[in-house]
Amino acid sequence: MLRRRRSNSGGFTLIELLIAMAVMMIGLLALWSLHGAAIQSNANAYRLGISTVLAQDSLEQIYGETWMISYSNPDLSTATCGGIFPAPTADGLEDLPCFIDGAAVRVNGLGNVNATLGPVMYLRTYHVETMTGGVDRLLIRVRVTYEDPHTGKRHGVTMGTTRMADGYDPLDLG
Repeated sequence: MLRRRRSNSGGFTLIELLIAMAVMMIGLLALWSLHGAAIQSNANAYRLGISTVLAQDSLEQIYGETWMISYSNPDLSTATCGGIFPAPTADGLEDLPCFIDGAAVRVNGLGNVNATLGPVMYLRTYHVETMTGGVDRLLIRVRVTYEDPHTGKRHGVTMGTTRMADGYDPLDLG
């Protein structure tokens, strides 16, 4: 009777160990794929954060310019950069009519023009529209776009604000 108890209380069989290892490997592979997705998601959030900061900086830069309905700054003009807001394309990230850093000039994450720091370069464009509704107001939009270096897809941020047109003439023509 003593012998029978010892043989029944033995350890795991080889098949039980193989099944346990297979289940563990499936779980580890699932965790591995989640890890890769988390890294990719963090990289996307980082690039989107940089484009948001660049868009905010550009919007503040353009917002601070002198804007008069009767006068147009040659660099920041409602005549060349205004009109009707461009119709959205399939992705809604087409370039706006005017470039902040020059025609098709891209900046890095630090805002340095034509710098090669980092694999992602950002394009900053803007659009100004005159709104008339009793008072002269301007609608200013800024868009910062970039291409994902791994997928080649375009991503970006569009920000907008309104402001009153300036009431003084910078050229003292009035």
